[in-house]
Amino acid sequence: MSPRSPRRKAKRLRTRRRHTWRRFPPLYLMDTTGLAYRSKDRLLRFRRGKEVRRVRGHARLLALMRWDRERRLLWPWGGVVGEGYAPDPRLGGEVLRRFPPSRGWLLADAGFDGKEVWGVLGEAGVRPVIRLRGGGEAREEARVRAREGWDPEVYRFRGVVEGMFGGMKTRLGGGYLLERKPWTARLRAFLELIAYGLRVLLSLLPPPPGYKAIY
Repeated sequence: MSPRSPRRKAKRLRTRRRHTWRRFPPLYLMDTTGLAYRSKDRLLRFRRGKEVRRVRGHARLLALMRWDRERRLLWPWGGVVGEGYAPDPRLGGEVLRRFPPSRGWLLADAGFDGKEVWGVLGEAGVRPVIRLRGGGEAREEARVRAREGWDPEVYRFRGVVEGMFGGMKTRLGGGYLLERKPWTARLRAFLELIAYGLRVLLSLLPPPPGYKAIY
């Protein structure tokens, strides 16, 4: 087989990725999604052009996940739920205070580049891999540390958490909440995250003799 053949190149790429994964510490992924519920349309607080936009009510779910790269599993580490259009930095700071990661790296997009998140990470001993907003100079100590420790090879794993949100909305019906009140919608969104964690746990257990796995 030629050294330049596609099969040989693919094998070298898989080997390099395995060695890359092994040198990474525990990875934590943080992201948000909106889960709609049945209610009257609400007015936004800002205008686009001359029209006031009307949107459906939804709850904002933030999930903090730990990625088990060997088993290809996402473990729910913690989560919080806010109202629709709740700021990501506020939700991120809250989940990190309630469920602080135990060492490792934290991956998140530029939506979490805020003082609420940086203030908690400075005490947790977790290395941030968070994309910074804009292209200006980073002056705060935490943002400078994040820019110096930026590793695009690690940051590309951030998109793994989107698969968890997709699983919640397709398998658990998380995108079609039936509640009509905001507080019940938030409670349902948090229960969806717990149900996803139970599903991951059950996937590690063998089904009873004579039965097929239903999860």
